[in-house]
Amino acid sequence: MNRREMMRKRGMWISGAVGLLLLAGCMNSESNEPAPTPTPVVSELAETPAPSIETPEEQPAETDNGAVNGQLELSRLENVFAFADETGQQLITIPSENGDEVEKPEQFVTAIGNGGDRIEIEYVRRQEANDQDNNRQSINNFDNMAGYIYKVKGDGILLSNKSYLLARGGVVSQGSLIDITSAEDGQYEQADADTIARVEGLKGRKVTSSSILSESESDQEKIALFVFERDGDDMLASIAYINDDKVLFKDFPATYNESGTWRVDGGDDPGRFEVLFLAHSEEGVLLGIAWAGAEGENLFVLQEADGILQDTDIKGGRYWSP
Repeated sequence: MNRREMMRKRGMWISGAVGLLLLAGCMNSESNEPAPTPTPVVSELAETPAPSIETPEEQPAETDNGAVNGQLELSRLENVFAFADETGQQLITIPSENGDEVEKPEQFVTAIGNGGDRIEIEYVRRQEANDQDNNRQSINNFDNMAGYIYKVKGDGILLSNKSYLLARGGVVSQGSLIDITSAEDGQYEQADADTIARVEGLKGRKVTSSSILSESESDQEKIALFVFERDGDDMLASIAYINDDKVLFKDFPATYNESGTWRVDGGDDPGRFEVLFLAHSEEGVLLGIAWAGAEGENLFVLQEADGILQDTDIKGGRYWSP
């Protein structure tokens, strides 16, 4: 079986000492076509033509559902994550650091995750917590926790217990997400020798392990995890976006701890990273990531800036430890 057959789209929060721990826990746009340029009028009473009427400044073209230029705009994304129930037909929103209230929940019509899946959803109701709520964001507590319930429209299906970012109408067009494939059941391939050498040269540090998390259909764009050689008690793992033109890193430095360097009970393993989506925008690369460990999951969107992948305000998390 070849590598492409071994891979399919999958989706994959993290706590620990990297600043992402969250363990306690847009609108539809009308089509805005540029106004036509008026034809200059030549006066019959003058030897020179009258001045032409100024052409209004062109506005960005929108796709049928409102996403400007078919690209995903970071400014239109909101900090609303949800996870799927056991059937893959429903989602419930995850409380954020600001609580579990969502403004105008009926306007969220798209769920993105699992390596770039775009699932149409519709709002069902607000669910209040009951006395069986154990404060875990897991499928076993789906019917007991507070949140907003959505259901899948049409023949779409969600991956059970996986997390998704929700978006309002007109924010995510069908073509705004890069088609990528992800490793099946965590069976990651290692990066090739040339890529490892390239990364080692850029970081000035030996790679001890590598995992290709996702790659584009054309194989031109890859998302990979690299773990680097320990330097005293200094540990480093990095997510990298790689293509022919550039490599962008998001570093996760840590101090060595025998029981859990990056994650509780994780030893020196940084945990499981999964790609929610990959997109290009006027700001550069946008990358949605789920980083999971034994106790829960961090969810976040990274943005290309100043030659690296930087944190944004789009971040959340789930706590599922027994």
